[in-house]
Amino acid sequence: MAEIAIEYASGNRLRSEAETARRLIDAYLGDRPDVDDVTLSPSTESVFCVSVEGDRIWCTDPREWIDSMEAVSAARSRLAEGH
Repeated sequence: MAEIAIEYASGNRLRSEAETARRLIDAYLGDRPDVDDVTLSPSTESVFCVSVEGDRIWCTDPREWIDSMEAVSAARSRLAEGH
């Protein structure tokens, strides 16, 4: 089973964005039998990334608008590849 992790630069705005991304990923992918968990973790790096099984599959510039649906699409694509 796959674990999806959202890593974000620590800060109030990005935590809110990360929580939104987690809710969307959980809503769109949480009922899949191959998804184990969706976690959040703050980072000391200036990042906003989504990882599946430890591999960063989608990153965006955290200083710009974060499209959480892109994160969902990236996770969906990686899961479809069977990784």
